[in-house]
Amino acid sequence: MPARTRRGEVGVVDLARELGVSTATVSRALNGSAQVRPELARRIRDHARDRGYVANRHARALSSNSSRAFVGFVIPYVDTPAYSAVAAQCARLLSADGTQMILTITENDPRRELDQIRDLVATRVAGMVVSPSTGILAGTRELLRELPVVQFHRSCGIDAPGVYSDDTALGDAVTRLVDLGHRRIGYIGPSRAISNGAARLAAVRDGAAAAGLDPDSLAVRLLEPATDQGAGAVRELLHRADRPTALVVGGGTLSLAVARAVRASGLRLPGDLSLVVYGDPAWFALHDPPLSVVSIDYPELARRAARLLLDRIGGDSSGDVLLTSELHIGGSTGPPPPGA
Repeated sequence: MPARTRRGEVGVVDLARELGVSTATVSRALNGSAQVRPELARRIRDHARDRGYVANRHARALSSNSSRAFVGFVIPYVDTPAYSAVAAQCARLLSADGTQMILTITENDPRRELDQIRDLVATRVAGMVVSPSTGILAGTRELLRELPVVQFHRSCGIDAPGVYSDDTALGDAVTRLVDLGHRRIGYIGPSRAISNGAARLAAVRDGAAAAGLDPDSLAVRLLEPATDQGAGAVRELLHRADRPTALVVGGGTLSLAVARAVRASGLRLPGDLSLVVYGDPAWFALHDPPLSVVSIDYPELARRAARLLLDRIGGDSSGDVLLTSELHIGGSTGPPPPGA
């Protein structure tokens, strides 16, 4: 099947028409097939070079059933620290293996996600890494069952391995705050409708229980991960009569919004409020004072996701990968204010 070209580009159809031969003959000659007489093949290749013809690798992969060269990477957002870092690293790792990554961004829209994954399946990608939208549709799950899939960061609800973070360090953060004397602790995290949102809330509650604090006493606000509502949640919590003396945040983008809102409030860290955020410790170390951070190794997440997908395409039946999070104590945590 000849590839369609953009306006101004020379395609196989153009070469065939100009040379007075079939498109099949042109394709065979350009692909080095022995079915074309050597002198004719040489004339076709010379003409293609003179006309500036560039082979469409994607179309060639499709026509030869060699979709091994293309994989999909489906994420809800690209403007969040986790997804942008992992997408870039995955692209580099897959490219080094000779595999091209097609990135799609669903913007957490289930219908858009379905359309994008349907297009990827139609393109005959060899497999996909998928971090699903909050309300992934049943039709999307059915499509994902048709090829090798690696679930990333969030569960799609299908029988396929995934690469996830073990966020028990969020519980360690709560325990650390209780040990410092805090009893009024707020938590701002992703919605429980997302698998990692539910897991992070459970880790926070477990940490409170382990420290002897009633988990139900936590002031909890659950939001969509990529939203400015984090700032609104901070303002609402800090204006309560029994405002928290410490805040723990369970998401990278939420952490950025919360840190900005806390600074705008004029409260001093840690004298007026203790704060533990989630994400890259190198970034949050630039804050004054450096923020305490629960972190996950994003480059390692990317490496594991790329490797697991390539293994799955090759027929390997490996299971889930779970990476451990770490708590890094900075200057934003201390005892509660006197008389709190």
